[in-house]
Amino acid sequence: MQMDKGVLSNYVNVNGIRTHFVEAGQGDPIILVHGAGPGAFGWAGWRQAFPALAPHYHVYAIDTLGFGYTDKPAHMTYSDQDSVDHLGGFIDALCLDKVNLLGNSRGAYMCAKYTCDHPDRVNRLLMVSSGSIAAAMGIEREEKQKDGLKQLQGYDGTPEAMRKFMMKIVHDHSKITDELVELRVKMAALPGFDHVQKMQKKYRDSLAGNPNERQRFELKHRLPALTIPMHMVWGAKDSFAPPEFADRLRALLPNVSFDMLPNSGHQAQNDESDKFNEIALAFFRGQMDRKSAAA
Repeated sequence: MQMDKGVLSNYVNVNGIRTHFVEAGQGDPIILVHGAGPGAFGWAGWRQAFPALAPHYHVYAIDTLGFGYTDKPAHMTYSDQDSVDHLGGFIDALCLDKVNLLGNSRGAYMCAKYTCDHPDRVNRLLMVSSGSIAAAMGIEREEKQKDGLKQLQGYDGTPEAMRKFMMKIVHDHSKITDELVELRVKMAALPGFDHVQKMQKKYRDSLAGNPNERQRFELKHRLPALTIPMHMVWGAKDSFAPPEFADRLRALLPNVSFDMLPNSGHQAQNDESDKFNEIALAFFRGQMDRKSAAA
């Protein structure tokens, strides 16, 4: 795995799970949390954010539970709460008292849920294009909005299927290089990942019929009550988590400011990296004009 100069690859024991992450920089910590597509892992999701954030912060990009080079234990249920708890264990294992969080897609949900569970441990929360947060706030997908999910669920391990999936989450297709496709196919073929996918599907299926799981998943009464600075970035060209979700979330989350990036898909941090990094730096530095950002 080729990384930028100054970016280190490390492991830490998180409650018995050997957990991989990459890190760079010094200063206040920012934890970057990737989404849940096949082959997702920390460096792939956030490679274009490191050069902007690392000169000012100590940046950590975790391979979340069940993904990348992090171990994939057979005994886990791989629920969303398992992943949130693993994120919390990672923060504890690094002995970080308070952190800034930045997550994309399901990773944004994990960051938001961790913040709801541990509001005293988070300084600022930045979220990117998250259908998971929309679902946790009670916004359900219409049938016409499920094509991206079908591409995810239909992944068969081939480079062709990976490229089709990535074309659903990256608007600028020139950024879907053969090298990136090959790397994500390799990650999705690591031992244990098939089991993780099966367990996550089983968990997703249980959400509809298990009120206890649903209650643990939902954020509708908790996220609007948080008082820390929060911001959400969405891609106007997102065909995986459509921008209509952002429009509805604005009304449900008056405590969150929003930016819509006009030429971004589901990974705004990679589609329009310069604009995204400018927003991220302003937000984490406390320099963002809340009213203009929410306009």
